[in-house]
Amino acid sequence: MRRKSAAISAVLLLLIPLGVAGATQNETNPPWEAPEAAKQVKNPVKPTKEGLASSAKLFRENCMTCHGESGAGDGPAAESLMRHPANFTDKKMMSAATDGELFWKITTGRGPMPSWQDQLSETERWQMVNYLRTLTEKAAADKKEGQEKPQ
Repeated sequence: MRRKSAAISAVLLLLIPLGVAGATQNETNPPWEAPEAAKQVKNPVKPTKEGLASSAKLFRENCMTCHGESGAGDGPAAESLMRHPANFTDKKMMSAATDGELFWKITTGRGPMPSWQDQLSETERWQMVNYLRTLTEKAAADKKEGQEKPQ
């Protein structure tokens, strides 16, 4: 009986850290909210063909590994991350996010996503916001096109 109690105690002692780790992860992974002031900032950079092309290249080089080729948050590294990458093809999420909020998140980052403030110029970050907006539109067009094809 003592052995059985000792075994149960040992198993419980091993499980306690897992419960604590899980609780800690939930407490340290709150929703990512931009400050209200950042949400109010308007995008001073108008979308241009050149700006979108430049941002598409930057996205492929720096963001695709986590956010995926289409921006759906399904890149090859996404599954291994503590926080799931944003899905920029999610119309509801992207409609709710302001340009200022997206710019702030790109600028400040939050692990595992780095801050891009020192790697991208302010204009490049605003152009990236413009590019991210196109991913929702492209996903919707691709979905519609897929539904129209005969099966």
